[in-house]
Amino acid sequence: MEPIVLGAVGGLLIQLLSLAELAKVAKSRRPDFKDFIYWLPYFINPFFGAVLAYAYFDGQDHVNKLLAIHVGASAPLIIRSMISTIPTGIKNQSDK
Repeated sequence: MEPIVLGAVGGLLIQLLSLAELAKVAKSRRPDFKDFIYWLPYFINPFFGAVLAYAYFDGQDHVNKLLAIHVGASAPLIIRSMISTIPTGIKNQSDK
């Protein structure tokens, strides 16, 4: 259970880092914080982090905590790269 929570924390930390960087942006250029779409990644990325941490660490007795956080933080990039690199053989078979 701990790696799943740490993976979710890693996904959330990336989003919080983006939020902290907005302090450097001029007030007129900041996003609309009242819009639900802005806050959606704060729920989706920790979920992705938890799912990938579960897949990566399932059944392991000893888990490196920093690695679990790293997996969660990189989860959006991992999922994006997995989606964009679907082999052409699989794409062609689904067209038939």
